[in-house]
Amino acid sequence: MSQDTWDRTGIKRMREPVITVPRRHAHDLWQSAPAPPPSVPGCRQCGTDAYLEITGYVPASYALDRESLLPPVVSYTCGHCGNHYAHRAPEDWAPPGWQWYA
Repeated sequence: MSQDTWDRTGIKRMREPVITVPRRHAHDLWQSAPAPPPSVPGCRQCGTDAYLEITGYVPASYALDRESLLPPVVSYTCGHCGNHYAHRAPEDWAPPGWQWYA
């Protein structure tokens, strides 16, 4: 796990990117940072998943080519510290109590 740094104003600065973002150099505009691998939801500040409130979940689905799968996406808020997260989840993960109704 990466270590965080604090600036002079007391704001926490993360060392590794959370989402894919374009690079800031003009000659690298068409390149982007790689997306992080899918991970199980959890609050990085609190270090637990005990306070998570799932705000959105999109299960794995077929891509437009109908050959490959798009990974599931989850968004959630930590009820303890208030941080919000959204990222890809592992294919075998689903929110507690979640069921697919057909």
